[in-house]
Amino acid sequence: MSLSLSTAASGAALYGPATGDGLPGVVLLHGSEGPGAGWAHRFAAILAAEGFLALPHAYGTGDVWGAGPVRDVALEPAVAAGRDLAAHARCSGRVGLFGWSLGGQKALLLAALWGAELPYAAVAAHAPSDVVTGAFDPAVFRAGGDWRQTGPDAPRAWVAAGRDGDLAPGTPIAVERYPGPVFLSVGLADEVWDPGQSARLAERRRAHGVPVTLWQAAGQGHAFDWDTEPELWQRLGGFFRDALSV
Repeated sequence: MSLSLSTAASGAALYGPATGDGLPGVVLLHGSEGPGAGWAHRFAAILAAEGFLALPHAYGTGDVWGAGPVRDVALEPAVAAGRDLAAHARCSGRVGLFGWSLGGQKALLLAALWGAELPYAAVAAHAPSDVVTGAFDPAVFRAGGDWRQTGPDAPRAWVAAGRDGDLAPGTPIAVERYPGPVFLSVGLADEVWDPGQSARLAERRRAHGVPVTLWQAAGQGHAFDWDTEPELWQRLGGFFRDALSV
């Protein structure tokens, strides 16, 4: 399938099939590797090849040479990105949200904080945490220091007007507040985040009777190997196709 690259109303790169209208959309949230690492654009091209309009949403700082800090990042622009994509001329109006690692935490926070008002009809997260973490400092990470701060007085990664109580580091992410379908994936050998966090998130949603799909990949780390990654995209694409069908 040939692909097209255009710009959304926000000015961000928008990936999609070369032809066709009424397409489902997906907004992508990168992890702490930062907006300049390129992974969000690679993932967007994969989703575009699967028939989606895919919009990478950048947050935090950094360039192709390295990630910058993630501190006091406003959550509202990621909500607006969903409305922007839904209004695109080629979009069906149905959009989903996909984040990985720190971006997975962010995606689940949006679901928890906005609930039924979120403009995303489905949410997926790969290797997320189940609690809010503090600001990410890449210098601390590179030095081998403790970058996964969960103390309530730690600097904050996220801010949102009127929602401070839900964003203190260490606060459990209330994923049960979001009524739409959620897809969670994680490698059981994840070396960055405890893979048990994804299982706890799934159990929390099951306990509240809201839909969740959990795929735990045996032997896989934070990033899946080349033999297993295609199955992740197959499962993720199937989830979004079912959830975003008109």
